[in-house]
Amino acid sequence: MQTTTDLTKAGRPTEEALRRYRDQGFVHFKSVLPADEVAVFRAAADRLLAEEGPQTWGASEEQAQVHYVEAAWRKHPDLCRLALHPAVTGLAESLAGGPLRLYGTDVLKKEPRVHLPTVVHDDEPGLPLAGLTRTLTAWIPLVDVPADRGCLVYVPGSHRRPEEHRQVHLAGFQDYRPMEEVWPEFPFSPRVAVPMRAGDVVFHDFRTVHMAAVNTDGERRLAFAAVYMDSDATYRPGVQDHPVAHLKPGAPVDGELFPLIAAGPGGAS
Repeated sequence: MQTTTDLTKAGRPTEEALRRYRDQGFVHFKSVLPADEVAVFRAAADRLLAEEGPQTWGASEEQAQVHYVEAAWRKHPDLCRLALHPAVTGLAESLAGGPLRLYGTDVLKKEPRVHLPTVVHDDEPGLPLAGLTRTLTAWIPLVDVPADRGCLVYVPGSHRRPEEHRQVHLAGFQDYRPMEEVWPEFPFSPRVAVPMRAGDVVFHDFRTVHMAAVNTDGERRLAFAAVYMDSDATYRPGVQDHPVAHLKPGAPVDGELFPLIAAGPGGAS
């Protein structure tokens, strides 16, 4: 099994890492962040969850799949540092192959034997953005996430399924269709679970289908997710568009609320 040393060199993804991301739609890097930094980020996430009163992802608290705090990078300086951490952003830009902006971040908490499985989805339909070709998500565990703690599960190669099998954009939640209906081959597609240690990072393309099981472990799952979008993305009204609803349709999504990320040691050249 390859280690993080095999997948990075001088802070940049190796050709093997780029191939995995291109072919599978996700790639897992181990030990990207040192333990002392992770401890700082975990404490910031804990404090934010306690102070904010997290939102519920689900129709009701009884149907919650996860608790979250959105725009976390704007609400705590240490989480801002994590969202713009050069070890993370450098890998992101290299994988994307072009300049990126930070779109949004969430602190995510999945309680043991409380929260339901995270539904099968990809990130494209819920993003109120147009002009996307290289947008991706960095998912960073702040505690160890073994398989039974609700680790992410991916469908390899699903980001490359044909247009007619993609739910490209949701103008409203009423447009949602189950994955089995959108993509008939979904029930027969292989899945890959990605258990992770605190400080690892998994990146996935915005079109990669993923999910997470129930947390059956005795400890909660705590993670930080950052979406990095194409630097020239524009606003397209749809669901979950409150971060950009102040813009006119077609306007560029830029400015201090959506900063360009620094390429860092692993950035695109």
